[in-house]
Amino acid sequence: MLIKLLSLMLSIRMEQQYSAVIEFIIKKAPFLRKLSSKQYMMFSFILDILLAFVIVSVLYKWLYSQQYRQQWESGFIVFFLLYSIFKGAGAYRRTHIPPFMDLIQAAPVSFKSIHITFIALELVWSIFTNSSLFFVYILFQSRIAESLDALFWMKQLNILLLGALLFMTSNKLAGAYIHNIVVKKIGWVRFVFFAAVSTAFFMLGRVLVSGLLVPIFKTFKDNFPSFLAAAEDTAWVNLSQQLINLYGNKINSFQKSLFSDGSLYLQIEHFIGTPWMLGPLIFLLVGVLSLPVKMIPTEDHGEIKRFRDFFHFYLQLLHWVRSIFLPKNALIYKDLQIIREKRWLLSKEFFNYMVLSYEAFFYIGFFTACMSATGNTALQIQLLFTLNLMVLANQAMEMRMLTPSFFSFSTEKRNIWMYQLSFFSLTEFFWAKLKLFYCLYLIPSFFLTIGNIMILTYFQIADLRMIIPFIGITISFFIFPFIQLYLFPFITKFHFIHEYEIGTTEEEESIVNNGQAFMRNFLVMPFIYYLFASLFISVLREAAGAVNYISVLYFMIVSAICLIVCKNTMKKGIDHVEKVKILSITE
Repeated sequence: MLIKLLSLMLSIRMEQQYSAVIEFIIKKAPFLRKLSSKQYMMFSFILDILLAFVIVSVLYKWLYSQQYRQQWESGFIVFFLLYSIFKGAGAYRRTHIPPFMDLIQAAPVSFKSIHITFIALELVWSIFTNSSLFFVYILFQSRIAESLDALFWMKQLNILLLGALLFMTSNKLAGAYIHNIVVKKIGWVRFVFFAAVSTAFFMLGRVLVSGLLVPIFKTFKDNFPSFLAAAEDTAWVNLSQQLINLYGNKINSFQKSLFSDGSLYLQIEHFIGTPWMLGPLIFLLVGVLSLPVKMIPTEDHGEIKRFRDFFHFYLQLLHWVRSIFLPKNALIYKDLQIIREKRWLLSKEFFNYMVLSYEAFFYIGFFTACMSATGNTALQIQLLFTLNLMVLANQAMEMRMLTPSFFSFSTEKRNIWMYQLSFFSLTEFFWAKLKLFYCLYLIPSFFLTIGNIMILTYFQIADLRMIIPFIGITISFFIFPFIQLYLFPFITKFHFIHEYEIGTTEEEESIVNNGQAFMRNFLVMPFIYYLFASLFISVLREAAGAVNYISVLYFMIVSAICLIVCKNTMKKGIDHVEKVKILSITE
């Protein structure tokens, strides 16, 4: 029975993974009507294998050195094991929030058995969809091995089993952790932890500048006082020697401590590869699978507890924002009421969602350290302007990736049919989703604005140009949520097993991520290129005052163009939903 369930779930996952891609291909090439999602995935699987051969050939021919064989072997092993940990932890929703709860509760087998089936499903799915990674690992290890004897293959088997063990262990731990934070208050302990980690990321950004980039920049500047110096071989030789003196000795000492004969790391690696480790690894696998499991309570199953905690006050704040800016929008009110039931979805990254992400604090530390390293006020303004764009662009992407179901048409399949029967366009649904994004996005934008005031005060910047960063925040507030959502109508799917699947398939993530990345290349990257080039070209640093105003003008024009492109693309996507997708609701 459980094998059949595993086979059924794999089949459904394959059908759902590329459904919109298949529809698009068939629409453009009707002769491919017989192509199914399974066939498309098998074709992708074969391409992954071929890609693995190409990658291994390139690595071995152009980068690999026999002198560092041990380092290459160990590096691949560590990467593979770390990847297993992250993939296992990231799959906690599919193993701890199972679908078909009514059927599962009535099933003649225990929930633990079904849970083990779902873990096996995720493990098989991870191997299948990341086949190029596994083939690269096996092919490269076999290529650099001294001999392909039984001991080699036993070691690789142990590494694969250890990867599976880490996958399952991290999945269990992640599920238990999320269950714990969902059923408990989001209180001051969580806030203090968030503040501590945010401070650590902030300090990491500052240390990266002061301890790494500033010494490199000073060394480069000393060796290349002019463009003509770049043509002198002695300047490059001196630069490389000074950089080696700065960091080479530390890197070499670290490498020797890891890979010297008899080092602890090599002993552990040898210990894992011994044949008699096979039995303990299998025993640990069975033991981890046998551990008790608790489902994460959602609105579909499990009791959702109500607390007067940060989540409660966050919802009250959102309703207050809606009552001020969008008092008559019933669709947003409905969505905010639904968010109340999504505690399980927001609990994990609640403060990153409500305030700012850890990555944002890293950017703040990095850019404020750069501002401290220069006395040029115009360049400081430019750094702060670029910081705002990077933080808000990243925050919008993080919010979309954490809660794609909040903004997708797919979750509206119970309402969307009736709404269309009322002769209203689904465009109103999209604008409601976008306005909901603005409501959620307003709070992080407010915190960033407060941060800008503090930064300007700290650096004692008080002239007309100080409004430039705030102009960047204002425009970013409206454009970045739009570029995250404009492709959502194209990836609408009304057939899904559970809400957590919405926006998480490879097809959906690839389409939306590439679409928003394309826009960000024009909205954000030019300012980063300027800052990087100004490190080495003094004329650009001296022209920073003019660049401040040019940047604002450029950002306004490109934002307007992106807004028009996104709006037209969104309308085409809604036409697709109204003419094609909506018919599948009744199928």
